[in-house]
Amino acid sequence: VTGLWVGKFETGYKGSTDTESAQKNENAPEKVQIKPNVNSWRSINVSNMYNTSFNYKRNLDSHMMKNTEWGAMAYLTNSKYGRGNTEVWINNSSSFITGCAGDTKSASDTANCTNPYPDINNDNRTVFQGSTTNNISGIYDTSGGAWDTLIGNYNNTAGSSNLNPSSIPIKYKDIYIETNAGSNKILGDATGETQGWNSDYADFVNSSDPWFGHGGRYANTTGAGVFGCNNNSGYASSGNTFRIVLSPTA
Repeated sequence: VTGLWVGKFETGYKGSTDTESAQKNENAPEKVQIKPNVNSWRSINVSNMYNTSFNYKRNLDSHMMKNTEWGAMAYLTNSKYGRGNTEVWINNSSSFITGCAGDTKSASDTANCTNPYPDINNDNRTVFQGSTTNNISGIYDTSGGAWDTLIGNYNNTAGSSNLNPSSIPIKYKDIYIETNAGSNKILGDATGETQGWNSDYADFVNSSDPWFGHGGRYANTTGAGVFGCNNNSGYASSGNTFRIVLSPTA
């Protein structure tokens, strides 16, 4: 692709007013909202994440983010075009409020949004520390918030996702046959080659937990980060959300 648009925030559920009402395990592209200061959409399995993302804006080739797309974002974040060699600060809001940042790069969790994304009544620039560019124009919630489940999968294994990875077109997925010390990692996907960077988590997919998550959770402190990755079975978890990408060809 010549380029891609990454959701600026973790995906939210339109009409939700608290953490509980943002937890819906359904395929509902009409409920997508990508906005700051809302509750991220969680407790949704990979099948509904994938179908919601795919059907969100078909004319703009919308889809659920995959590992290599996260990798492109992560490398840009760590380059002179992003933050340089400085770490994105964690979104430590246990209420899963999008666009937040803590007071340090690995702050402990809090029920409140310590540094909310700016609006007409709020000009707190500390929140820019939670941006991939260290300013208002970047991508947020890449460290902390909820784990961003991605289409990075072990050997076309469904797990508890209710989705057959073999049915996903190749352009929308990254498939891994071997893991950890195996030879089938994908260069540039911000997993193996960045293992241990910033002390972020580095857990890889396997036959039991075949789906990748990235970024970490609000309570993961030093383990959260743009280079952090873990694995899950694809089930509807209250700690997992998803991110939408657009890659129009015109």
